[in-house]
Amino acid sequence: MLVVFSWRGRESTRGRELMGGTLIHICRVFVVVPSGGGRFPDSVLFLCPDDPNIPQRARTSASLLRTWKPAKIRPSIKMSHPGWVMVSFLTELLSSYGGITGTMASHCANDTEIIDNLLKDTYNKHYIPAHPVHVRVDMWVQEVTAVSELTQDFEIDLYINEFWEDPALVFDYMNPCKNNISFDDKVLQKLWIPNTCFINSKTAQIHESPFRNVFLMVFSNGTLWTNYRMKLTGPCDMNLKRFPFDQQKCFLTFESFNYNTGEVRMQWNQPYPVMLLKQIELPDFVMVNFSVIAVEQMYPAGWWDELTVAFVFKRRYGWYILQGYIPTYVTIFISWISFYLGSRAIPARTMLGVNSLLAMTFQFGNIIRNLPRVSYVKAIDVWMLSGMMFIFLSLLELAVIGFMSRNEGIPRRPNTRKRSFEDEEYSWKEMPSPRIGLRQFWVDKRCSSLRNNDHGATPTDVTGVLSMQDPLNCTLPTVHRKRSKRGLCFIFRRIAHVFGNIQPETVDKYSAIFFPTAYFIFNLGYWGYYLSHLSSIEETVYV
Repeated sequence: MLVVFSWRGRESTRGRELMGGTLIHICRVFVVVPSGGGRFPDSVLFLCPDDPNIPQRARTSASLLRTWKPAKIRPSIKMSHPGWVMVSFLTELLSSYGGITGTMASHCANDTEIIDNLLKDTYNKHYIPAHPVHVRVDMWVQEVTAVSELTQDFEIDLYINEFWEDPALVFDYMNPCKNNISFDDKVLQKLWIPNTCFINSKTAQIHESPFRNVFLMVFSNGTLWTNYRMKLTGPCDMNLKRFPFDQQKCFLTFESFNYNTGEVRMQWNQPYPVMLLKQIELPDFVMVNFSVIAVEQMYPAGWWDELTVAFVFKRRYGWYILQGYIPTYVTIFISWISFYLGSRAIPARTMLGVNSLLAMTFQFGNIIRNLPRVSYVKAIDVWMLSGMMFIFLSLLELAVIGFMSRNEGIPRRPNTRKRSFEDEEYSWKEMPSPRIGLRQFWVDKRCSSLRNNDHGATPTDVTGVLSMQDPLNCTLPTVHRKRSKRGLCFIFRRIAHVFGNIQPETVDKYSAIFFPTAYFIFNLGYWGYYLSHLSSIEETVYV
């Protein structure tokens, strides 16, 4: 504490206590010599570096020393000199104490002495400092450079920090000039380290520009802090069902490669185990969340602590809207122009439909060529295949129009019926033939047979008319059979009868209304499903 003795107000009391030996704090004393060459000093200044609440200066009047009487001191202390002699003695004593303190401060241990003492031959880098050694880990994310769906991984630059204690490296007893010392990786190779690594990384390397980016700091209490600047390629758990409206999760798992939980315990350094040095944004992704978890993993050699950090990336689908969805709209709208060209422009309508279908196929292939060959249906697949279906249906409508208007411009042929049996008979009779008598015989015989069986005929069975006046005028009965009203043939005949009177222009009119309406309903369902949380139920995001 910084303590200042002041004799103002209670000079005699403070003087007695001071001279009586009740000096509690040792302070530096400065005596101000009077300018006039007087016998007693003008003031005495006590500076004690222990108490900041007491003023640094205290002046005592010269009258205190003049009026102070040695006779009032305890009998055991005899002083025959005036009061200023006492002040001079205290000044010399306390000045010598301050000199000792300054000497001790000027002889603190520098870095060279501490390094020579720490890295002496008795230190064994293979000896574990404790059982177990508690290692705290945190990381600083510097940048995420890429997230690839094709290879299902991501690239990240980060700083990984580790903290642990090694009692063999304590140097606070050496009175160090600094409480911490920094080293490079050469010194780190001579010390015990927990040998940690990212066990699920595809590639990992320490930056070496312009030198190996490894930092080591040793504190006076034996705490070590290591920092590595690394570039990693880690795996991602890709789920492309909602592509391009999806979120992807990428993982990094950190653990000690050589020591199990009996020797090294790993834990996240709280309260900030992961820090972002900047906002992570990529051309096609943005980091929306990250989380950490610590688990114990079973291996044949025992249990290991695993520290896992999960990064959640949300896809930015603006590029796909401009390059995929809007061109698809335009292609489908162009295919609907054929509804307004009429039934006579069959070649032009065919060209529009086929070109629209080819353009849709090209757009689809251009998007999916950079995606992995997954076996499930993606959101972009639903969109593209639905667009192809609408274009294909417009081509089917064109085929119907072409079928209905196939006979336009061609004059209709007269509806010639087959000559009746009577016409054939009369024409046969008029034709001279030597066998006229034989044929007349068979006609008469058939007519008589019909007359005998006339009572068994029904109006629906026989409609023939028998002429007895002229035997040759006998006609054969016409039998009407009941047609079956079942089967596909009957259904097709009914459909053909219903649509037989519809004109091609009517079909185009209703198609121009039905296709846009159906496509509008499809868009409501598509965007309402994939832009809401209904399609993300299967996705598990670590929070």
